[in-house]
Amino acid sequence: MCKAIKYGTILTDTFSRMKEDYGKIKSKLSEYDKKVNELYHEIETSNLNASEGYKKYKELRQALRMRRVLKQEFYTLEKLLYKTFDIDRISNQIHKTVQNAKVSEVGNQQYRNGWDIELEVIIGQ
Repeated sequence: MCKAIKYGTILTDTFSRMKEDYGKIKSKLSEYDKKVNELYHEIETSNLNASEGYKKYKELRQALRMRRVLKQEFYTLEKLLYKTFDIDRISNQIHKTVQNAKVSEVGNQQYRNGWDIELEVIIGQ
């Protein structure tokens, strides 16, 4: 297989996984935002004794910590996907390039048919 096709496929797969992870993290972050708001509302509107209040505090603290972990990962991944790269544009460009390379590879293989020369042997891999 042509190296350009191999690397293009790896990049496309990596970008797809990044976007998938970004979506999962975004969804979980939204869940924890709602959970934190529910807990704040519950604390605000209820009259809890010391034991119940402590339990709510611990529940709120855990939700806030989970949310913090998600937020950090979300913003870092968001910067990589949409500020460092224009991920959608790059993904489309890579896809087109790989498709063109595949068409070219078919022609090159027919041209070199029977030559018994491999790129890896030439470059030492």
